[in-house]
Formats: sequence, structure tokens, C-alpha cells
Amino acid sequence: MPESPTRSFSLFRFSHLTGLQLFQLIRYATFVVAGIGFAKMHLPPSVIGHYETFIMVSGMVSFFWVSGIINSLLAVYPKLEVEQQQQVFFNTFLSLFGFGVVAGVLLFIFSDNLLSFLDKQGEGNFIALVVLYLLLNSPSFLIEYILYLNQKKEAILYYAGLSSFFTLGAVLLPVAFHFDIQYSFFGLIALAAIKIIALLFLINRFGNFRFNRALQWANLKVSLPLMLSIFISGSAEYIDGLIVKAKFDNVAFAVYRYGAKELPVLLIVANTFSAAMLPAISANLKEGLAEVKRRSTRLMHLFFPLSIVLMLASHHLYMYVFNESFIFSALLFNIYLLLIIPRLLFPQTILMGMQHSKFLLISSVLEITINVSLSIWWAGIMGLPGIALGTFVAYTFDKIFLIMVNRFRFGISVTDYVSLLPFFAYSILLLLAFAGGYWISIQF
Repeated sequence: MPESPTRSFSLFRFSHLTGLQLFQLIRYATFVVAGIGFAKMHLPPSVIGHYETFIMVSGMVSFFWVSGIINSLLAVYPKLEVEQQQQVFFNTFLSLFGFGVVAGVLLFIFSDNLLSFLDKQGEGNFIALVVLYLLLNSPSFLIEYILYLNQKKEAILYYAGLSSFFTLGAVLLPVAFHFDIQYSFFGLIALAAIKIIALLFLINRFGNFRFNRALQWANLKVSLPLMLSIFISGSAEYIDGLIVKAKFDNVAFAVYRYGAKELPVLLIVANTFSAAMLPAISANLKEGLAEVKRRSTRLMHLFFPLSIVLMLASHHLYMYVFNESFIFSALLFNIYLLLIIPRLLFPQTILMGMQHSKFLLISSVLEITINVSLSIWWAGIMGLPGIALGTFVAYTFDKIFLIMVNRFRFGISVTDYVSLLPFFAYSILLLLAFAGGYWISIQF
């Protein structure tokens, strides 16, 4: 007999879902290690900024439609007939590649405007390299999800290890042999081409290469609203990056990118937790709320202490893990660690479970408006920390707004799904740790 949705969720149980979570964590860690490698090889921050711009632009123009199409696949796959399940992977590949072509064309059309602040070194082939990487890399995100849907948990980890190893080699070896940073771009593009070959092999192994127009249209109807929602809610990171690029130089951009990082384990676990609680809330609201409260308290006990320790140690970590050029990044990192406060509140999960997602769209629009306004305003006053603080305030507003919707629109008190005593106690300790971390920073 299958487990209930609430029982199947576990932080430490190794399943195909855990394998996917570990893959995402390894992918994140790979680019962190690449950044450490650049710093240890004493690559100038301006050159690192050029590399970070390449990564940011490719993600900025693709994150929402890649996520929307993949989430659509995950939503419709269990409901399909066996024949359609065999066709859906190839049709998803076509969707990803098609949107990549559209994004690439738009990048070329607006390249002159983009280059004025995205690529201040003015190298004419920058956009061409981004487009080529975009076309090859975007469909490759399908690989881990084909393995996930076919419950190949060991294969996911093998792929994560190989992908991480070759990504680090492609990025770091050119720099180690004193080639221009563009050769790292070439390495990433070549690796993306190899992934496409692997993807086609998996499509042949677990499906077929049959085009299905009806399936394409059905998936598109599911994915388009998801793309819009993800675009609004997920664009803050890229908007902040664009503000930095517009107002500061490549050195400042590298410092910002090295510091603007949330605790990655928390991000993955919180998103998985939110999704895992939806069936419980849909089935029985009262019991679901109690389950959210109990399990989110467990997350508080795990991640708040870890964040406090990192906040106090961040300046030493940035000094010795990276180098003295990135000491200022530690302050930005500490500000982003504050995001754990709103991140461990789950009012959005309650609304999604009750199928009232329209409030999430309203809140996302308000969040982006506040984020952009405050980031631009405070960047002129405080510099890079002002942009980070704008993100924290906007994201906190988003959660408070949704909490108020639950309370005044549906009569659900925050105490029904949040343990307020440990939440406020930990939040106060975290803010004190932030003050302590700032005091430590001014001693350098």
C-alpha cells in the first residue's frame, strides 16, 4: 500500500525525490566551487564579473520558461496513458528547444541595448556565445527529470557527479592554463552539446521520437500560466543583478554575485516541503495546517542555528575560502541569510492547497514592485547592501501579505500553521548574530 503524502516526505530518506534534491544541491555547489577556484587562482574580479555576467544572462532569459515547461511535465506525466508518456519527453525537448530559439532571437534583436550595461568590455561575440549556450543547455535540464520520473535515483547521482566534474573542468582548466575567460564559455558550450547527445539517448531509452500536436498544446496550456507566475516570483534575483550592472562596474558585480547567495540546502528543502504539504492541506485543511506547523518547526530547529553560525563566521570564511578581494561579499551574504526568516513561513502553501493561487500572483506583483523600487533607491544611498536589503524587505512583505490574506479572507490564523515562540526567538537571535557579524566585519 503506498504511503500517504505527508508520511512520504522526509528530510533524510533516500528516494528518487531525494536524489533529485541532491542533484540540485550538487549543481549549485559546482558553481560555488568554480567561484572558489577563480578566487584561489587570483583571477581579477573584473574578469570574474565577466564570467558571472555570462551565467546570469543565460539564466535570466530562460529560468521561467524552463521551469514552467518542466513543472508542466511533472504535473501531467502521471495522468498520461503509457503511449503518451513515451511521447512526452521528446515533445518536452521540442518545447524547450523552441523557446530557446525564441529567446535567442530576442537576445540578438536587443543585443545593442543589452551590451551597453551587460558587457561593458564590449566584446561583440558575447551575445552569440550566450545564445549558443542557451540553445544547447536549456533542453539538457530535462535529463535529471527523465531519470526522476523513471525512479532512477542512483543514475541521478551518477549524472550529478559526472556533470559536476566535467563542468568544473570546462570552467577552471582554461583559466589554470592562462587562457582568456572566453575559453571557459567554450567549455560550457561544449559540455552542453554533450548533454544534448545524452538527452537524446535517454529519450530513445525511455520514450520515442514521435511528435504529438495535441500533447504539445495540452502541455502548453498548463505551462504558460506557470511561466508567468515563475517569471514574476523568480525575477527578483535577475532584476537585482541588472541594477548592479547598471549602477556599478564588473568588479562590484563579482563582489555582489559572490555574496548574493541564500543557504542552498534551505531553499531546496523549503520548496520541497511546500510541495509535499499540498496534498495534506487539500485532503483535510485542519490536519494539514497542524502538519505544516509541526514540520516547519522542525525546519526552524535545523536551519536557524546553522544560519546563525554561518553569519558569525562568514567574514572568516570569505577571507580563507575565497580571498581578501571578496571580504565585502560576506556582508551581502549575511543580508541574504536573513531571508530564512520569511522563507520558513508557508502561507503560500495554505493558499495553493486551497486552490486560491490568484492571491499569489497579486502578491508576486507587489513583491517585485517593492523590490525594484527599494533596490534602486537604497543602492544610491547604501550601495550594494541596499540592493540586498531591498530583496529582504520585499520578500518579507510578500509573506506578511499572504498571512493577512489567510487571516482576513479565509479566517486562518497564523498560529494555526506557525509555532510563533520558536520562530520569534530564533529570528531575534539571527538579527543579533547579524549585528555581531557586522561588528566582526569592521574589524577587518
